[in-house]
Amino acid sequence: MSDNKRGIIPRKIKGFRDIYPELNQLRWKIITKAGEVYKKYGYEHWDTPIIEYADCLGKYMPDRDTIEEGVYSFRNPEKEPVYKKNGEELRDKWNKVIMDNHHLSLRYDLTAPLARLYSENLWSQFLKNNINEKKIPLFRRYQFGQVFRYETKLDPGRFREFWQLDFDTVGTNNITADAEVCMILSDAMEAIGLKRETYIVNVNNRKILKGFLREIGIFEIKIIDDKNISQNGEEIEQDILRIIDKVDKIGIKEVVKELGKGRKDSSGAKIIGLKLTENIIEKIEKYLTTFNGISTRTEIINNLNKLSIKDKIFNEGLDELIIIDKLLNDIGYKDDRIAFLPTMVRGMAYYTGPVFEVNSMQKYKDEKGRERKVGAICGGGRYDGLVEKLIGIKAPATGASIGVDRLAELLYLTKQKDKLENGPVFIVVFDDNLMSEYQKIAAEIRNAGIKTEIYYGTQKGLRKQLTYADKKNCPLAILIGEDEIKQGIVTVKNLKLGKDKKMQDIKDRKIWRAKVQKQVKRENLISYIIETIEK
Repeated sequence: MSDNKRGIIPRKIKGFRDIYPELNQLRWKIITKAGEVYKKYGYEHWDTPIIEYADCLGKYMPDRDTIEEGVYSFRNPEKEPVYKKNGEELRDKWNKVIMDNHHLSLRYDLTAPLARLYSENLWSQFLKNNINEKKIPLFRRYQFGQVFRYETKLDPGRFREFWQLDFDTVGTNNITADAEVCMILSDAMEAIGLKRETYIVNVNNRKILKGFLREIGIFEIKIIDDKNISQNGEEIEQDILRIIDKVDKIGIKEVVKELGKGRKDSSGAKIIGLKLTENIIEKIEKYLTTFNGISTRTEIINNLNKLSIKDKIFNEGLDELIIIDKLLNDIGYKDDRIAFLPTMVRGMAYYTGPVFEVNSMQKYKDEKGRERKVGAICGGGRYDGLVEKLIGIKAPATGASIGVDRLAELLYLTKQKDKLENGPVFIVVFDDNLMSEYQKIAAEIRNAGIKTEIYYGTQKGLRKQLTYADKKNCPLAILIGEDEIKQGIVTVKNLKLGKDKKMQDIKDRKIWRAKVQKQVKRENLISYIIETIEK
């Protein structure tokens, strides 16, 4: 007779992971090294809650139209007041405060909570009309932590729960702050261990693309799509930018097809085209091909100038790129570290000016032996409208985010991870009656600043205990029984040396043991441990 009852099967949710010590070590290396760079530039470490009110996270995610799409949201079990725009409680016709179970969301990035944090600190002054938008406070912070997104496609290095490491400056429209973002990203990559020419910080300016599209008349046309829905210039601009953003993946020819009648992707699936006129498509194609084979920032600026575009927004963006280029050249950040990429778009909803993306140029082989790239590992840009969407105050801001897990995956896949850190000095337990002595020895070693573990498992055999110690990468094992206690000696086994390849070639167990295992006087134990670990 079969048991047809529902059972509990231990398993993880797709896109979520258990983080093992080696990956944790990689994560904290990235956070620590990059954090040190951020501090050097004057950023302070702040944290915000993992859960926020959904309306305080904004009405969109990057590249999404609604808060529900791609976000983990739920209703607050606690009823709380509903507020008017002026901060007063909303009341019904009987003058009772209207209560609601507000929507809450797991944060999907660290930028939207930053906007809430900055806005909340300004809110009371804003209500009193004490804020002068031309003189808003400067705020610079860095933050790291978990973010959550419902990703439908889980590529290598992409997860539904992952860590980001952000730095942002709010309260300045000075383009020097954007140039500094490029420098910080480059410095952080090299502090983490990426060698020059294995990464590139790509920079563009959204104003350049917007101005170009204005120049060729995008905002003056209307398109009726397959569902007979009319699109205005802003909507058409967003659609064009989404397609242009694919140029690195699918090439200019396929982009041109998607701007027109449509194309087929690599799987054979039909991609519906935007059905732009031939005249518009030709101008966009000409723009994209203008930068083919060009690598230096100077050449890209020259080519942008040669386009002779009169649009004001385009030229604002070009002037900003010129300022960034001059600053980078003056300080010594050359094209091998920071490059201009005029076709790069990044998040549609956020960015209003310069945009940044760090790409890995390294390749790895997947489980099927295919050569692959991890791609983008950091991104950011100028986002001058995020605070304004919350409380109506213009607060220009710029910053970037390192994808900690994505970068850790890159280091792992390209075999750039550090050796696993030493585990604790391991004390083998031969006799529970000697536990007091084991504890004394452990306390002495810990007091010398060395992590130490006593074995408490049920598998008491020496081999089982040493296998456990090896899994934890313990450098030394302390072996002591009643006879050793009486003689005032301790046996120390060098587990790290025992795993050395040269030691594996020694066939005589007595010779091997003599090299790996030493008897040490009790009073000399600490100095011997320190000396051995530091070798």
